[in-house]
Amino acid sequence: MGEMSGLIAAGVLGPGRPAVHDLAEGPKVLADLEARATVGKLALRP
Repeated sequence: MGEMSGLIAAGVLGPGRPAVHDLAEGPKVLADLEARATVGKLALRP
């Protein structure tokens, strides 16, 4: 954890960007989320 904190402080690691999907893909994205087939954050674009 200390090593990770150092990398964040040095700017090597930053916050992750969400995977952005169109709103029409919402049902598929939710199904993937329920099936734990996703990694990271998800966002729906209107």
